[in-house]
Order: sequence, then C-alpha cells, then structure tokens
Amino acid sequence: MAEVEIGEMKITGGKMLVLIPLLGTIIGGLWGGFELYQRLLTAEEAIVNYVSPDFSHYDESLAVLQVELETLKDKMDNEFDDLKEEVDRIQSLARDVDDSVADTQRELRDDVYALEERVNDSLREVDAEVRKVRGELEDKIEKILENPLNDAE
Repeated sequence: MAEVEIGEMKITGGKMLVLIPLLGTIIGGLWGGFELYQRLLTAEEAIVNYVSPDFSHYDESLAVLQVELETLKDKMDNEFDDLKEEVDRIQSLARDVDDSVADTQRELRDDVYALEERVNDSLREVDAEVRKVRGELEDKIEKILENPLNDAE
C-alpha cells in the first residue's frame, strides 16, 4: 500500500481514506460557517440601514376615502329616512282612501236601501190603486150587466 511521510509520521492508505474525507468535512464546515456569518452581517447591515417607505400619500388617500364614505353614508341615511317618510305618507294616504271608500260604500248602500224602500212603497200604493180601480171597474161592469135596459136578447 501507499504510504505518505509527513515529518516523522507515516500515513498509510487506509488512514488516508479516513483522513481525506474528514479534512474535507472540516474545511467545508468552516467555509459554510463563514458564509453563514457573512450573510448574517449582510442582513444586519440591511436591517440597520432600512428606511421605511413614505406611505403618507396612502394615508392621505385613505383619509379622503374615509371622509367620502362617511358623506355617502350620511346621504344614504338621509335618503333612507326620506324614503321611510314617503312610505309612511303613502300608507297613511292608502288608509285614508280605504276609509273614504268604505264610507262611500256605506252611504251608497244606505241610499240604495232607501231608494228600494221608496220604490217598494210606491209599488204597494200603485198595487192598492190598481186593486181599487179594478174593484170599481168590476162594480161598474156588474151594474152595466144588471141593468135591464142592457138586455139584448
């Protein structure tokens, strides 16, 4: 097998197979640690030097929108109140119309009943008058028939 001499130390092939990956691991770990440390320093510098963006324009826009929304809400509330008042007025008007129609129907029905009663009274009078005239007519016909001068035999 191969041997390497470093100073007074002899390293054989089997030991080299263990030593080389071990050295690679140690060197890779040191390099990874350095890279991690360097990234942390870069991140710290970025955090220290961070300047917050200016959002005042957005804040002003949001304030304007808030005022506009409140104005619109007030207008909608006023419109809603006006609409409720209009609906109440229409309902009141409808109730008044219903009451007026009911009163008119009642008056019309009373007038029709009164007219019907007057017509019935008139019909009874006419009927009585017809009976009276019929009775008189029958009496006259009887007299005429009983008259001896009327004998045409």
